[in-house]
Amino acid sequence: MNTRNDPFADNPDPALYVARAASDRALADLLACVSRPDLPVALLAPPGLGKTLLLHMLASRLPPALRGVYVPNPVLAPAELCAWTLGCLGSPGWPDPIAILGAYADHLAERGGALVWLVDDAHSLPEETARWLGHVLARARGALRLVVAAVEEERGKALRALGPLVRIDALARPMQPGETVHYVHGRLDRACVEAELRTRYEGALEEAHELSAGVPREVSAALSVLSAGWHAGLRRRSGPTAREPR
Repeated sequence: MNTRNDPFADNPDPALYVARAASDRALADLLACVSRPDLPVALLAPPGLGKTLLLHMLASRLPPALRGVYVPNPVLAPAELCAWTLGCLGSPGWPDPIAILGAYADHLAERGGALVWLVDDAHSLPEETARWLGHVLARARGALRLVVAAVEEERGKALRALGPLVRIDALARPMQPGETVHYVHGRLDRACVEAELRTRYEGALEEAHELSAGVPREVSAALSVLSAGWHAGLRRRSGPTAREPR
């Protein structure tokens, strides 16, 4: 196997994206909504179904006029969120990051653009920050936009504090057996897996689907556990043999 590319690494890399109907539909909906500055957009699904990867896919496909900033840990006060965002944009620290970020967004808007926050695990947003975001977005007239990914059941108060949302739940359904086969084959193709290991992965597809209940992250985890044993066995077979006693 190409050791640089673990086929089932827990890595939200757009190069590893394997399309399925639900994820393609969710991505198309996200792109359509972020192009309209009406309301914040929420991608809602249980854990492990690919929300983080779709945020990265969205970032890579934003129109040139839109500047996206991915926020992986939203447990931040408003000023901290703005300081983080400015740092991601390459800006030095400022005494008033909220004002500076607003001025930057206005600058983008004057040229037909906008700043887009892509906030992961948004159910972890402090309610104060969520209320502030809802207020700021309403006043920004499209200069600031927001896409969040969240597990709705974990902390509904944070999402409610954002105010009205466009809800996207196309990703919420786990994969069916045929989709699991397509997902695994796609990952194996991208990693250029050797024939012997590929045969082993393909032979474990049914077991992986049952163990994971069709959740992509759990499919990958199940196959990673199985492959660790295969690799150990292959290393033992290819290693030096013990010397015969004289």
